[in-house]
Amino acid sequence: MNVVFRADASVQMGTGHVMRCLTLAKGLRERGHGCRFVCRDLNGHLGERVVDDGFDLTLLPAPSVAFTPAADDPAHAAWAEVAWDVDAAQTRAAIADCDWLVVDHYAFDARWQKMALCAGAKLAVIDDLADRPHIADLLLDQNLGRLASDYDGLVPDGCTRLIGPRYALLRPEFAQLRGESLARRKGMQLNHILISMGGVDKDDATSRVLMELAESSLSDQCRITVVMGRNAPWLENVQTIAKTMTNPTEVVVDVADMAALMVQADLAIGAAGGTSWERCALGLPTLIAVLADNQMSASAALASQGAAIAVGSPEAPEFSVRVSEALHQVQTSSTLNALSQSAACIADGRGASRVANALEQPLTLRRATMEDAAAIWTWRDALPASHFHAGTKPSLADHLAWFSRALDDPRCRLYVAGDPAIAHLRLDMGDDTDGGDARRAVVSIILAPQARGGGLGVRLLTRLAEASRTEGLTTLVAEVQVENEASLALFRSAGYAQVGLEGGFCTFQLDL
Repeated sequence: MNVVFRADASVQMGTGHVMRCLTLAKGLRERGHGCRFVCRDLNGHLGERVVDDGFDLTLLPAPSVAFTPAADDPAHAAWAEVAWDVDAAQTRAAIADCDWLVVDHYAFDARWQKMALCAGAKLAVIDDLADRPHIADLLLDQNLGRLASDYDGLVPDGCTRLIGPRYALLRPEFAQLRGESLARRKGMQLNHILISMGGVDKDDATSRVLMELAESSLSDQCRITVVMGRNAPWLENVQTIAKTMTNPTEVVVDVADMAALMVQADLAIGAAGGTSWERCALGLPTLIAVLADNQMSASAALASQGAAIAVGSPEAPEFSVRVSEALHQVQTSSTLNALSQSAACIADGRGASRVANALEQPLTLRRATMEDAAAIWTWRDALPASHFHAGTKPSLADHLAWFSRALDDPRCRLYVAGDPAIAHLRLDMGDDTDGGDARRAVVSIILAPQARGGGLGVRLLTRLAEASRTEGLTTLVAEVQVENEASLALFRSAGYAQVGLEGGFCTFQLDL
């Protein structure tokens, strides 16, 4: 595949958009795909980093005049620093051709996408806001608490939606060091604090955090490490404050081994941006700050999951009290351990691989036929009989007879995915005539053995939910045997909530 990335970095918007695109690009390059970048020459752009990482770069011209967005432009249109149609035309000229255009930019919506996309290319959008329309074939929103339904009406019906931190674009070292990081957190004490308020930190939140720590009662054994980017406008100010700290404080710039640094930290104080998922993958307890309005929901979601302690905005008058109270809480290893365990459940560090899989293998569901029946029986027969309510495995003949009846049953929907098929999904719909609910259906899923473990199941359940909405369904229900850990994790990851337990089976429900 030939993949083009359109993303920017600047003092205003930070570095996160380009950095997560670089992570995905490296993963695709390792699979043999060609990747290149289109970025604008803004103050604080990361063009040099893109080239140093071995990717071709087209650097669009620096803005020549001040830009004022129009009333109907997206909320973050000013971040582009040029009009959307100017940027789209320049991007289209730079692309030439590609198989995928990956756009990670809050300033652009469907109008830009239609103008910039070359003929025959697919569009992947990386978003965090769900506040504007897209014409995407694939949409990624890696935020905790986000629902696929948040993009209803904003993306085409056939768009693949990759939702939640399991798709967070983290560098491979976070997955590689996850085991080591989680192991060292058992019984840990607060001896090392890591501060990372973003690569730019344009409002100097880092200095505010350091001043709060200077007023706290940290142990003499506690050391502090501050991470900043070379383009951070307040870097020298932070370095000056660091020299006055009672606790040993080191300021490191453009860290190349952030994962290793996180492994050695006992507590992070950081912004509720993309670094949140890095910390979660390593089970790093966090005091999480809000540096922009679009970080508020992520902060609240992490706090509600027990994965972080929210301290709010450094600009808020109550920030000092919140930090002081939070530091008091984390003096005990039991609190640190609880935060670590909850955080580790949020993300596992393998999101980039899942996204690469989705780009390589776009998924569609099709209605099953009798030609699919034998393969589905083989997949089912490979699973323990205890995973099914019947508790037995049907013969091939019995399965074929049932399959034929199910195909003719108006209340049953049988789907398969892939060509050749690699998964089977089924909906058993209720019926108003027998006291049931025609808007409710029971869902089941079986993957081919070679398709398991790569995140395919969540993508398929998301697709099935979309298909179910078009059928007029409002609720999906799944029943999973209590020892079927893979399926339990699958339905939870797909947004289903456990609502019951009876006869050794957990009942899950998804409201559409």
